[in-house]
Amino acid sequence: MTISSTKSPAFDTKKTTEIIKLDLNENPLGPSPLAISAGQQAMFNCHLYPKSHGLSLKKTLSIHLRILAENITLGNGSESLLELIVKTLLSPLNSAVIPKFCFTGISKILKTANIALKIAKNSHLYSATSLLEAIEPCTKIVFVVNPNNPIGNYMNTLELEYLLKYIPENIFVVIDEAYAEYVETKDYPNSIQLLMQYPNLIILRTFSKFYGLAGLRLGYAISGIKIATLLKQSSLSFNVNSVALAAAEASLNDQTHINSTRLLNKKGRAQLSKGLQKLGLGILPSYANFICIDLRSPSWPIYQQLLLHGISVRPLHDYGLSNFLRVSIGTANQNKSFLNILEEILVKSTMGECNAIR
Repeated sequence: MTISSTKSPAFDTKKTTEIIKLDLNENPLGPSPLAISAGQQAMFNCHLYPKSHGLSLKKTLSIHLRILAENITLGNGSESLLELIVKTLLSPLNSAVIPKFCFTGISKILKTANIALKIAKNSHLYSATSLLEAIEPCTKIVFVVNPNNPIGNYMNTLELEYLLKYIPENIFVVIDEAYAEYVETKDYPNSIQLLMQYPNLIILRTFSKFYGLAGLRLGYAISGIKIATLLKQSSLSFNVNSVALAAAEASLNDQTHINSTRLLNKKGRAQLSKGLQKLGLGILPSYANFICIDLRSPSWPIYQQLLLHGISVRPLHDYGLSNFLRVSIGTANQNKSFLNILEEILVKSTMGECNAIR
């Protein structure tokens, strides 16, 4: 099977009426019913600017995370907070260190700000040593994506504490924990507990993934008060909307939705892992809400065929992983559809290769 074009094929509406989106790591359950109700209520006052710059949400988060509200900086998604951090703390005279295969949004933001990039030499293993070895005299910031996107691996407590212990105090460590709520391993670090000991630490989290509010664009940074004050001074007024603030606060209080999301992801990961292994495909261990699949051959043709069948996944050629696909964990039916269609595509591809040999 050879497809020369690198453009996405036209979607075949004759085969299905609705595309199955397994490409952006969204919560297949959607938002909490409490979040929907709170967002709808907030719409009645949407002609007014948000009150107190999100103070109510900050207070709820402070209780939820056991920190001070002053430690929290809200933003229009974690990407806007990454931009704010780079703008506030770095200059073109500085450089930044990022892990190999990490979230591409970080490198785009750094390049736009004319910050030199140094990529750590780690592969699928996530070590503090690889990040420390990449530090240069002009390095001002080191990024850790934990769990890492798109690979799905994570830096454990020992590795993170080693990094923070041996990194120079004048270098900031930014940990993007967009998928932290999905992790259930015992050695995943509680980074918030390290804030008092390491004032150069900044933690990013989001309501887009686990809480199902991707369309409302709301993230937050957790840091020492000194850094939080600097970020606040650089922030634009009313950068988070009222509907997002209300929905996010309600989400934190919906334990039923939280439990359902975690259980669905756990079962879905097992379902996909078993199905992919049955197809003879390699998978990387994942601790988030997606799985990275090694097709052991160029993934782009498979991606195109899946899209023609109404399933959207994420090819990883722009990460230098041309043989890999990232698939988000969906509902049981979505996962089943993906596995069935992928099997059909692989069987046809194998039959085509056999006929070509004959």
